[in-house]
Amino acid sequence: MGVMKHAIGHFVSKVIKFLGRLAGLDLIRLAYAENGIGQSHSFEASGERKFVLEYLPSKLLTTEPVIFDVGSNRGDYAKLVLTAFPKAKLMCFEPNPGTFQLLSQNLASSASLFQMGFGKQTGTFDLYFDARDQTSVMATSNPEILKSISKVTETEKVQIKVETLDNFCASQKIDRIDFLKVDTEGFELDILQGAKKMLEEKRINIIQFEFNETAAIQRIFLKDFYEFLAGFDFYRLSSRGMIPLGSWQPAHEIFLFQNVVAIRT
Repeated sequence: MGVMKHAIGHFVSKVIKFLGRLAGLDLIRLAYAENGIGQSHSFEASGERKFVLEYLPSKLLTTEPVIFDVGSNRGDYAKLVLTAFPKAKLMCFEPNPGTFQLLSQNLASSASLFQMGFGKQTGTFDLYFDARDQTSVMATSNPEILKSISKVTETEKVQIKVETLDNFCASQKIDRIDFLKVDTEGFELDILQGAKKMLEEKRINIIQFEFNETAAIQRIFLKDFYEFLAGFDFYRLSSRGMIPLGSWQPAHEIFLFQNVVAIRT
């Protein structure tokens, strides 16, 4: 039975490969898409809508969770969160001045808004963005990301205030973060490193972070997140739900858009 199953599988695989070549399909990209990779065009495709509306309410077990949206951009994700948790203590952080204006217009009084960034240490940093689109989602402290990935030829920069999550929470008397979402164009690990005390004291429970092409420029691996977030289980979001990643494997190092969720065990 096992031999026959293997033979059938081998035959089907050859047929799929043949039809894929015939149709000019990129079967690797299709396989990635089925596993939540490279699907950034909508919250439905990325799996974020399903995650926020269906999973988080069953896990946070409160109607008033403390939620941090670090790298809020224009506030689309924050609006999704408020759909699931209209009474949440939602705090949104966006350092880009032009984008922050749009964030303020879109969220009004629905959340606490802060024009600042986070990092692994306090200070100021230069934030680079496309000179032709000052509110682009691709704003970063590493101009090489813009040049290599977005093919931006002309950049502008603005100096931004950077704080650590540990210091911010201490100053604001925030004793826990129920859900932390981080989307900072390659600086996600830096932000988490700035929350070392909060993490060590188990005061952050669920983390969503983006892992994509920017990590290759930053020389950061998913393995680095696994090592820093010891005591968390890792999942990848997809339109079908949450895909358990299990223990780290080299095959996890795929430098294409994906949302990874780390849940404290």
